[in-house]
Amino acid sequence: MAAKSTGERIAIKSEKDIKKHAVSILRRINEDERGGLLFLLNPVLALEEAGFDLNEEMRRHILHGLRYGAKAKARIRDREEAMAEIAGRKIDALSDEAVGRLLFVELKIPLPGQEAANVQAKGKETGKEAHLPPITDEILEAVRAKHKIVPILIELRQLLKSGWRFVDPETYEKVKSGATVTLLRRVRFHKQSKK
Repeated sequence: MAAKSTGERIAIKSEKDIKKHAVSILRRINEDERGGLLFLLNPVLALEEAGFDLNEEMRRHILHGLRYGAKAKARIRDREEAMAEIAGRKIDALSDEAVGRLLFVELKIPLPGQEAANVQAKGKETGKEAHLPPITDEILEAVRAKHKIVPILIELRQLLKSGWRFVDPETYEKVKSGATVTLLRRVRFHKQSKK
């Protein structure tokens, strides 16, 4: 069903390794008629199944590199650097816990209206410190003017939520086993000749 490795495992530790093994990657992915589809659904899982060992840095690089265009990647990098400079460290902009802690605990930005009341009420009910609410676009917009990091954070979150979405391992396994989750049934890749 999937692009099983027919040869030895190949370590991919850099973009240079990807280029070096491009022909093997294409051959192994295309060995299965659904290999291209599986690659589109989650390239990291497809490559690993096809016999390529990826370190964590390359896993992130492949997913991030394929998900966003060059302009978006440059803007994401710029916004991440701007946030890190202000916060004093790198922040996972999509983590509600990291963002909530930064904004409402470390920077002491007051929670907006109803959210503050909800957190206080939960704290009184349980007798414990209430957890911060999920970070929604509405909460961020409500505190946009409270600190210079918030507009940067809003833009970064929008950029990170855009782009191609890859499926989780469970969905990947279902498709590999024959489930149909898309109108695509088969995709083939071809190496482009240099002119």
